[in-house]
Amino acid sequence: MTPPGPSSEDAREHLWNAAHEFLKAMRALVDAADEFVEDQRDRPKPDGDPSRVQRIDIDDAGAS
Repeated sequence: MTPPGPSSEDAREHLWNAAHEFLKAMRALVDAADEFVEDQRDRPKPDGDPSRVQRIDIDDAGAS
């Protein structure tokens, strides 16, 4: 006799919903970080003050 409880289908649906919510949260985090970086790049800086944001080319594996 199987005890009453959530079925395997319910558990799978719950897992998919949780994964979807997690991905939405990560997308919001990445979008916020991207907006922050763009705001930092757009800020006027005093002359002679080096930029605090440096571009990193992740496609060029040989760059250091």
